[in-house]
Amino acid sequence: MTELCFQPFFLRIIYFVKLALNIMRFVVPIGLIVTVTLNILKGVIDPKSEDGKKNIKTKVIAAIIVFLIPSVINLVMSLIENIAGVNNYNGITECYEFANLDYIEQLEKEIEKEELQKYLSERELALEEAAQYKLAIQKLVESNQNALKIGENANNDNMIACETGSQYNTDLYNYVRSAGYKTREGVVAAALYLSSHIDVHIPYFWSGGHNHNYNGYQDYGENFMGVPDKWGCDVKMAFGGTSAQKDGQYYPFGIDCSGFISWAILNGGYYTGGNQSVIISTKSPPSTSLKGIKVEVISSGNAKGKIKPGDVAHKSGHVGMVVEVSSDSYKVAEAASYKSGLVIKEYKYGSNFDHIILMDNFYENYQKGEAMWDGFR
Repeated sequence: MTELCFQPFFLRIIYFVKLALNIMRFVVPIGLIVTVTLNILKGVIDPKSEDGKKNIKTKVIAAIIVFLIPSVINLVMSLIENIAGVNNYNGITECYEFANLDYIEQLEKEIEKEELQKYLSERELALEEAAQYKLAIQKLVESNQNALKIGENANNDNMIACETGSQYNTDLYNYVRSAGYKTREGVVAAALYLSSHIDVHIPYFWSGGHNHNYNGYQDYGENFMGVPDKWGCDVKMAFGGTSAQKDGQYYPFGIDCSGFISWAILNGGYYTGGNQSVIISTKSPPSTSLKGIKVEVISSGNAKGKIKPGDVAHKSGHVGMVVEVSSDSYKVAEAASYKSGLVIKEYKYGSNFDHIILMDNFYENYQKGEAMWDGFR
C-alpha cells in the first residue's frame, strides 16, 4: 500500500528523542522519590550515618540535573520544530506539510472520479425518473384519448356470456377514471366503453335497467354498477315486452335505451344513494327537469354549435347518448333494438332524433354522492 506521507530523517530523530526524554521526565522523579525515601528511612534507623546524609544530597542533586536535562533538551527540540514549521508534528503517521504529493494527487483523482460517478448516477436516476414520468403522462393522455374514442360495434354473434360481466369492470374503471370520474367526460367514457370498447355485444332487453326484480336479481343499485354478471343470462320477460320480446318468454338479459342512459350516468359518477336511478323518459316531448334539475331541451335541427358529447338525443319512445359531435352530424350510442342491441350510429342534425337534451346544468349541479361500486371509491 502506498504511504500517504514520508518523514524527514531529522523529524524521526526528534520524535524518538522526545519520546525518550518524556519517559525520563516521568521515571527520574519517581526514582528520586524512592531513593530519597529509602535514605530518609536509613537516616532514621541510623541517625549518625554520614553516608546516608551524603548519599541523599548527592542523589537529590543528580536527580535534579537529570530532570532538568530532558526539559532543556525538550525545549530545544520544540524550538527546532517551531523553526522548521512543523510544531504540529505529533507522530510518525502524520506529517502535514511533508506529504507525498503524488499520492495526494492520486487521491484527489479518485475522489473526483467518485464524485463524478455519484453525479452521473444521480443524473441518470433523475433522467430515468423524468422518462418514467413522461411515459406515465403519455399513457395518461393516451388512456384519456382512448376512453373518449369510438371503437367498433361488437358483432351480435359475440354476445356477452352469462356470469362473465364482472371481468370487464377493471377496464371500465380505468376508462372512466382516465376521462374523469364524476364528470361529463366520465359519463361519455362509460357509454363508449360499453358500446364500442368492450369485446362482447351487450343485448337489448326491454325494461332492462329500470329497477326491476328478475327472479331475485335486482336490476339496479349494486347490481347495476359496472358490468352485471346477469347480462347475457336467459331471463324471462316479465314487464310487457315488445313484438320482438314477448312477455313470458326468455331472452338474453341486458338493457334497453333509457336503461343504457341510466347506466352510463350512474357509472360515470352520478349517484344519490339507495336505488335511485337517473332515468330519462322516452315520452314526447321530453321533460325540462331531470331529478329536480332544470335542463335545456332544443330541437335536433338547432343543435349545431350547442350539442356536446354527454348530451342526450331524444325522440318519442327512444333515447341515446351523444358521444361525438362534428360540423354536420353527431354520433349516438344507443340500445337501438332487440335485433341490433347496443350500437353507435351517426345522424345528421334534424334527422331521426327530434330533440337534444343539453345536460350542462345536470352535470354541474347533480348531487354526486358516494359510489356504490368499490372500484370507484
